[in-house]
Amino acid sequence: MRLFFALWPPLEVAEQLAGVARAVAQQFGGKPTRQETLHLTLAFLGEVPDDRMSLLMQTARRVHAAPLALNIDRLGYWPRKQLLWAGETAPNAALGEFGEALLQALSEAGFALPGRRTTFSPHITLVRDLPEARETSPPAAIAAIRWPCPSFALIRSQRSDAGSFYEKVGEFPLSRYSEG
Repeated sequence: MRLFFALWPPLEVAEQLAGVARAVAQQFGGKPTRQETLHLTLAFLGEVPDDRMSLLMQTARRVHAAPLALNIDRLGYWPRKQLLWAGETAPNAALGEFGEALLQALSEAGFALPGRRTTFSPHITLVRDLPEARETSPPAAIAAIRWPCPSFALIRSQRSDAGSFYEKVGEFPLSRYSEG
């Protein structure tokens, strides 16, 4: 199974982010991320054998973090990937600590983390294949979108000709973990 851990937005947040993605793609080109697939990746695992699922779920349950809230107020662009992303202007210490704790727990449990960077870089992919703008470009700031995060999820990714489709295979409430 191809798996990753993510923060999954509530419907109203997904609708707002999808609106930003569609508006940017309409004005500047590119392919907006479908609303039902918007998320913030915490840890990409790639292919995980079925016989390791029990250990993966146990590992996720052991990660301690309090519920968090994101303030999505910034757009960024990675020219090499032609990717427009959304994130927070101010670093979110709670999200950074939680992301690092999850990555550490997965690593200690023996899960490979393909493509892991040296630091956790939280972002939400909004538009792919966005051509590099020459005279005008998407704004760097957007109206703030508040995203409450009471839980994180384990997601199964399936690829098809129509794109990627995601299915939640586990959800872990953060409030439960804040009790220690």
